[in-house]
Amino acid sequence: MATSDTAVPRLVVVDDTDPTIRYSGSFSLDSTGLLDSQGYGGPVFNRTITGVTTNASLSYNFKGSFVRAIVAGTGLYGWNCSVDNHLITSFSVNASQVTNYIACDSAETLAASTNDEHTLNVNFFFSPTSPANSSLWLDSIQYQPLPSDPLDAVTLRVHNSDPSVSYSNSSGGWTYQGLGSNGTDTTGTSMTFNFNGTSASLYSVRFGYPNVFNSSTAFYSIDGKSTDFDLPGSTTVASTSPQLENIQNWPLFTTSNLSPSQHSLQVATSYNATTTPQYLVISYLIIKTNPASSSSPESPSNSTANPGSSGSGHSSSKGTPVGALVGGVVGGVVGIVAIILTVLCVRKQMQNRNRNRNRNTRSGRSEDGSKDLELDSPEPKVSSRRVSDSSETQVPSRAGSLNRNTPLDSLDLDLRPNEPGPHERRPSRGLSIRSTVGED
Repeated sequence: MATSDTAVPRLVVVDDTDPTIRYSGSFSLDSTGLLDSQGYGGPVFNRTITGVTTNASLSYNFKGSFVRAIVAGTGLYGWNCSVDNHLITSFSVNASQVTNYIACDSAETLAASTNDEHTLNVNFFFSPTSPANSSLWLDSIQYQPLPSDPLDAVTLRVHNSDPSVSYSNSSGGWTYQGLGSNGTDTTGTSMTFNFNGTSASLYSVRFGYPNVFNSSTAFYSIDGKSTDFDLPGSTTVASTSPQLENIQNWPLFTTSNLSPSQHSLQVATSYNATTTPQYLVISYLIIKTNPASSSSPESPSNSTANPGSSGSGHSSSKGTPVGALVGGVVGGVVGIVAIILTVLCVRKQMQNRNRNRNRNTRSGRSEDGSKDLELDSPEPKVSSRRVSDSSETQVPSRAGSLNRNTPLDSLDLDLRPNEPGPHERRPSRGLSIRSTVGED
């Protein structure tokens, strides 16, 4: 079984037309939508596929922890896939789907890998008995990026279970609809998606089996500007006609030419008088991330944002470095201590001089050591009291008023050099699922 989308909710999408994909064989490009209405797999990505009718191969280098190949096919064919020359699981298909097959995926193969860069190889082959209409086509390669990937100007697939997708579900209108989708037909229920990028597209399921649904309407609002869009009714595809079908990967709308910054997209149902209206269904969103030129500490990062988070994925500060602050504070303390010691030494010398003067006076000697004249009058009472300790010299400090009786270990200098500064903080990349809607 293919890896669930809920296990890899964010994938970089590499279109078949990407020049970094290396094709070997007689590949040709189709951009006419040749297979779009042939099966219930739905329209191909970007309306392009690159395919062959004879044995061929392709390869692609990527940096990630998961990879899968999306293909389309008609007739009788086969394939195998490998990553770094190790075979990975390939999956059987239902011929009625025709498009958007998950040909293979790496599952947990790369989870413990110590290498960042890997090579995906895909081999297409046909048997001698394959019908003349047999063909195999690459639609896209999808991989899970590394956490360190800046995601500059890439196409990103975001599944409906991603925490950047939130549902207003107080009424219980949103329910799991199968085929990996969440849907509602309740008027006024909405979904919000916060992202950084220049465009966003919503993909859905166009339901038609076993119940028939009629066309209805919904609307989306991007940065406060609302636009209506259609929810098409049930229809058939060539591979299962005349039976109505559930068509997957159905594009509902694209909003493009957005500024390279954070945006908030809301999608909601409109009031519909139609009986059994088509559900508003959320399968996944495709966004084009911001180009590298717009990625700066002052601009939002290239990632979808958690609901309620700020637009900037980075914080920046150009304040005084922590080392300079610590050095300045420590230097100030040393200077203060030196001043206090100097004052104490001077006062000590003055007190010693006063004691000597008093002693000489009692012994009848002058300061130069000569004996004074003895007088009949009483000996003068010279006070020997020390200068009061309350007359202390105060030195201003960043930590407050400091005097010589203030113990240094009581100063609140807030020396914490190991605490990161604002310019060292990074937004957590941890995410948590907020929606209570069922998942595949």
